[in-house]
Amino acid sequence: MPVKVGGSYVSEAAYSFAKAQVTDKSEDSSGVLKSLAEKFPNLKFSVGTAPFSGTGTNNVSISPKILKQMEKDSEKRLEYEAFIYDIAHTDVQSGRAPEHKLKSHGFIIEDDGGLRSWGISQYDDGNRKEQSHVKRSNKGNWWQELLPKQNVKKKKSASKALQEKIAAEKKEISSAKQETADRSASLLAALRVQESKVNNISTKNVEKLQGNLALAKAYLQNNKVTGKSLAFKDTNELANYLRENFQVYSGGMTKISGKFLQKCLTDEESRNKLFDTLRAADEAYASRKDEVGFQGMRVIIDEDGEVTMESTMRTVSINEEKRRRQIAAAATQNDMQAVLAILQQDLQELEDGYRQNACDAAEVEKAKKLIEQAKQQMGQLPDRKPTPEEANSMTVNMLI
Repeated sequence: MPVKVGGSYVSEAAYSFAKAQVTDKSEDSSGVLKSLAEKFPNLKFSVGTAPFSGTGTNNVSISPKILKQMEKDSEKRLEYEAFIYDIAHTDVQSGRAPEHKLKSHGFIIEDDGGLRSWGISQYDDGNRKEQSHVKRSNKGNWWQELLPKQNVKKKKSASKALQEKIAAEKKEISSAKQETADRSASLLAALRVQESKVNNISTKNVEKLQGNLALAKAYLQNNKVTGKSLAFKDTNELANYLRENFQVYSGGMTKISGKFLQKCLTDEESRNKLFDTLRAADEAYASRKDEVGFQGMRVIIDEDGEVTMESTMRTVSINEEKRRRQIAAAATQNDMQAVLAILQQDLQELEDGYRQNACDAAEVEKAKKLIEQAKQQMGQLPDRKPTPEEANSMTVNMLI
């Protein structure tokens, strides 16, 4: 999943890389640039925000204000080093027509943290200069908003993997919505069966009451005791009764047409239908309110007394298999620290989800056990830089 660092969303690989590299030690501007040059040897760094300066296609210019922030604040260094990691893994040549040769190209991190890209391309009629700009507030989507304008395609690392993951998550959300709709339809069908039973009972009662004054008086008295009487002087009084007797109404989960509520004051059949509908909705709510992922329900009764019921579901979980692969791929203490940082973020999301009934305690416990496992293994790992093979394996497992 994308990781938010400061004001930017970056790939997991970028976050892991920057997290493993950053220290609390402060540096001056020249020290920051020297450190960046060592960490990203394929990029050419400079200070400033002027476009079209530099040769080749690997230029990165950084505002003096941003460098000053990176000097003093380790969190800012983490954010912008992760950001630069994703820039370094962007293929600016891919996808261009052969006749449109890219002569030079560069990225600029501006005063406000926004990102600008510039390029000089060779066409039949001469050279053309192009620029694209993404404000800081939109920087989470910079690879979508900025790079396509220059026919730039990112290597299948950070952004493409991220877009595939987003597409997969959208598919999961769509499946969850369909499941919710199916459950709502089942609940609505149950309510309609209940309504049919109520209508049959009411019809039989009417047949029994006709021509029998004593039975009619007893039936009326019984209905007064149960609240199903004509004693409601107005809709406010009826609403108060509903609030006292039905949880789905008192909890703000029910919306009833004013016209139908008015009809219930004088029409016993409508009133009985309303009471039994809300009673069935209460039972449905009681049976589901403790279900993991259940976020609430909505009951809508229109002017004809027709019922629509909607329920919402939301779940969060940890990709346990992926996290175990990442733990196994960590070859150094810095690698494992990066994995631990991601696990801590997973744990925070799961604890928030547990408080909101979006997951159960077992899911939270999975994250805690993975963190414990990662900490134990970190003590057995060497404190050194990873070899190229180890670094490549770690990057792959962060993305897959």
